Amino acid sequence: MRKIILLLLTLCLIFASCGADSTEETDKNDSLSPAYNFTIQDTEGNTLKLDSLLDKPIVLNFWASWCPPCKGEMPAFEEAYKTYMGDINFVMVSVDDSLLEAVNYINSTDYTFPVYYDVNGEGSYLYSVSSIPRTYFINTDGYIVKSYETAISKSMLEKGIELLK
Repeated sequence: MRKIILLLLTLCLIFASCGADSTEETDKNDSLSPAYNFTIQDTEGNTLKLDSLLDKPIVLNFWASWCPPCKGEMPAFEEAYKTYMGDINFVMVSVDDSLLEAVNYINSTDYTFPVYYDVNGEGSYLYSVSSIPRTYFINTDGYIVKSYETAISKSMLEKGIELLK
């Protein structure tokens, strides 16, 4: 019951803050903050832990199909994914009500980056995701080297990726 209440509170915060028009760039440098490990589900229904992807640096993004700022930053993520997919794991984590909603949205686009689902809201809770989109840059040692608490531009995405090299 406690998990359900926490999930509902998290979702309420996400709904309340998504789409807020902020012209101010929120840039949070989290040098050497440990990344939290949590369970994600891929589009095939397979579950895996985030740390299983630490063979390469990770760009972790929390988003939803109903979130205009999330949709706005996706072209930059797609371009970066195509450029760096051999060197960086892109983990695009949907906080939609179901994985099907996220998959339906992605299938209606030309995006090819991998989509995952936040099983039981665990990732949103651990990363204190109170608004979306939210992006974390995680090195192969499992530390967050940079994060953004807002939609990011192509240059902001490149800035984070440079810290992972």
